[in-house]
Amino acid sequence: MKDPLFNIALDITRTTMEYAKLKSIPQDEAMRVFLNSATFRALHEPETGLCFEMFESVYDMFLEEVGYNEL
Repeated sequence: MKDPLFNIALDITRTTMEYAKLKSIPQDEAMRVFLNSATFRALHEPETGLCFEMFESVYDMFLEEVGYNEL
Protein backbone atom coordinates (compact mmCIF):
# COMPACT_ATOMS: atom_id res chain seq x y z
CA MET A 1 0.00 0.00 0.00
CA LYS A 2 1.27 3.47 -0.85
CA ASP A 3 2.01 5.96 1.85
CA PRO A 4 -1.10 8.15 2.39
CA LEU A 5 1.09 11.27 2.34
CA PHE A 6 2.22 10.35 -1.17
CA ASN A 7 -1.43 10.08 -2.21
CA ILE A 8 -2.23 13.43 -0.64
CA ALA A 9 0.63 15.20 -2.43
CA LEU A 10 -0.35 13.63 -5.73
CA ASP A 11 -4.01 14.57 -5.27
CA ILE A 12 -3.13 18.16 -4.40
CA THR A 13 -0.99 18.55 -7.49
CA ARG A 14 -3.49 16.94 -9.83
CA THR A 15 -6.47 18.80 -8.34
CA THR A 16 -4.89 22.23 -8.61
CA MET A 17 -3.63 21.58 -12.14
CA GLU A 18 -7.09 20.48 -13.31
CA TYR A 19 -8.86 23.32 -11.51
CA ALA A 20 -6.48 25.92 -12.96
CA LYS A 21 -7.20 24.63 -16.48
CA LEU A 22 -10.93 24.47 -15.84
CA LYS A 23 -11.14 28.03 -14.53
CA SER A 24 -8.39 29.47 -16.77
CA ILE A 25 -6.54 30.81 -13.76
CA PRO A 26 -2.87 30.63 -12.75
CA GLN A 27 -1.87 27.48 -10.91
CA ASP A 28 -0.82 29.43 -7.81
CA GLU A 29 -4.35 30.85 -7.56
CA ALA A 30 -5.82 27.36 -7.91
CA MET A 31 -3.42 26.13 -5.24
CA ARG A 32 -4.53 28.90 -2.88
CA VAL A 33 -8.20 27.99 -3.39
CA PHE A 34 -7.51 24.30 -2.81
CA LEU A 35 -5.28 24.81 0.25
CA ASN A 36 -8.08 26.84 1.86
CA SER A 37 -10.76 24.24 1.11
CA ALA A 38 -12.54 21.75 3.35
CA THR A 39 -11.50 19.08 0.86
CA PHE A 40 -7.85 19.80 1.60
CA ARG A 41 -8.49 19.64 5.34
CA ALA A 42 -10.32 16.31 4.93
CA LEU A 43 -7.31 14.86 3.09
CA HIS A 44 -5.30 15.34 6.28
CA GLU A 45 -7.81 13.63 8.55
CA PRO A 46 -7.12 9.88 8.43
CA GLU A 47 -10.57 9.05 9.78
CA THR A 48 -12.21 10.47 6.62
CA GLY A 49 -10.41 7.89 4.47
CA LEU A 50 -10.19 10.50 1.71
CA CYS A 51 -6.45 10.04 1.35
CA PHE A 52 -7.16 6.51 0.14
CA GLU A 53 -9.75 7.55 -2.44
CA MET A 54 -9.09 7.86 -6.15
CA PHE A 55 -8.17 11.26 -7.54
CA GLU A 56 -11.54 11.62 -9.27
CA SER A 57 -13.40 11.35 -5.96
CA VAL A 58 -11.21 14.01 -4.36
CA TYR A 59 -11.56 16.28 -7.39
CA ASP A 60 -15.36 15.86 -7.55
CA MET A 61 -15.61 16.68 -3.84
CA PHE A 62 -13.51 19.82 -4.37
CA LEU A 63 -15.58 20.95 -7.40
CA GLU A 64 -18.79 20.46 -5.44
CA GLU A 65 -17.34 22.47 -2.57
CA VAL A 66 -16.38 25.43 -4.77
CA GLY A 67 -19.77 25.35 -6.47
CA TYR A 68 -18.61 24.37 -9.93
CA ASN A 69 -21.39 23.00 -12.08
CA GLU A 70 -20.58 21.83 -15.60
CA LEU A 71 -24.19 22.22 -16.77
